[in-house]
Amino acid sequence: MTADPAILGLAHVGIAVHSLDPAVAAWSRLGFTLESTEILESMHLRIAFLRGGSSLLELLEPTSPESTVSRFLERRGEGIHHLSFLVPDIDAALRHASEVGLDLVDKTPRSGSHGTRIAFLHPRSLGGVLVEFCERRTP
Repeated sequence: MTADPAILGLAHVGIAVHSLDPAVAAWSRLGFTLESTEILESMHLRIAFLRGGSSLLELLEPTSPESTVSRFLERRGEGIHHLSFLVPDIDAALRHASEVGLDLVDKTPRSGSHGTRIAFLHPRSLGGVLVEFCERRTP
């Protein structure tokens, strides 16, 4: 069994929304500041990142009914979609998760926003919470 992977901290909280503009406005009223927006074609998403102090929110708007976020919204409505944790080595983190019996959504990392590598763990392994591992790429 591999050593426990280092969890460096919370990267962000992913929140599924029907439309970014009203969601950004609502979170801005609370004191969050819009940092950036991005379209992630591979996942059929339009994403807004909002910062409040050391906290980062990732608002997720589906751009296609094929998006997993679109299906999430149909079943559960708007709300917390996932928790994302920073890891220094996503491949090691996935190996460890598998070895300790957690179910993986992604067996290999995929490209995420801001040039990151991401992978998800199935919510059935963690009390109904979808968890994302996030590895920042070094330039």
